[in-house]
Amino acid sequence: MTVSYHTLGRVTASIGAVLWRAARRAAVALRVIHCEQVFMWELFWQGSRVPVSRAGPLAWVPSLDGSRLTGNRLPASGESGAEGGP
Repeated sequence: MTVSYHTLGRVTASIGAVLWRAARRAAVALRVIHCEQVFMWELFWQGSRVPVSRAGPLAWVPSLDGSRLTGNRLPASGESGAEGGP
């Protein structure tokens, strides 16, 4: 039995379509996995932050400019380290 080029073209096209669908499914699956991992790391980051009301003299507080150190043991803004300090 001889296979014509017309039949061979249909077989090649159907194989290409099957491979294309498989590649699209793989891309969608990878995108979903990526989004889930990003969400997991965001939750991990939020869960590992130190709360503002923790006990102790100093704490990192989130602000618009980034994290900021606050507490009662920070030098006042008018004081310098060379005056009266050890």
